[in-house]
Amino acid sequence: MVGEFDGRVKYGRLLPPGQEPGDAVFAEKIREDAIRAAGWTVLRWTWGELRDFGPVAARLRRALDG
Repeated sequence: MVGEFDGRVKYGRLLPPGQEPGDAVFAEKIREDAIRAAGWTVLRWTWGELRDFGPVAARLRRALDG
């Protein structure tokens, strides 16, 4: 299983010069598709979910048990 935290900053000020947010999203999708094709499960969470991590923890448990 692969866990990934999503924050908006990677689509803004952390973009390399000349890269658009859509480019970053597309590259992320391609990378995640490759991870899944290799047989891994990908779980993602955001800043908002860190405030109450219970639902994310439940998703992690279900993925690990499944």
